Amino acid sequence: MKSFLHHRVHVHRWVVWWIVLGVICGVVAVTNILEHNLTRAQERVLILTGVLNWILGGLICYASEGIRIEKPSSPAAKVTPRSLPIHDEECHAASDFLLPGNRKSLLPPKYR
Repeated sequence: MKSFLHHRVHVHRWVVWWIVLGVICGVVAVTNILEHNLTRAQERVLILTGVLNWILGGLICYASEGIRIEKPSSPAAKVTPRSLPIHDEECHAASDFLLPGNRKSLLPPKYR
């Protein structure tokens, strides 16, 4: 059995709002059913409205791919750091900063 720990789930923002709206309306409906003397018909209408909200939301999410579960892409090949040649390092010999022949420096006077 494969685990879902290594899967990526994409959820659109409107799906989250639909779920929040459904939960809030469900809390209001349950509160009305428990606290008020509603007839059986009124209770059934409230419950049917909630069920239709969740079914409609699920169908819309499925049809518009509001929630996608993707397998992660293949892991990138591990890149080993290559060793830099001596010329690419920051260290230079002092003679690298002298002009050939007359021993004048390439550096400005404050760095000599």
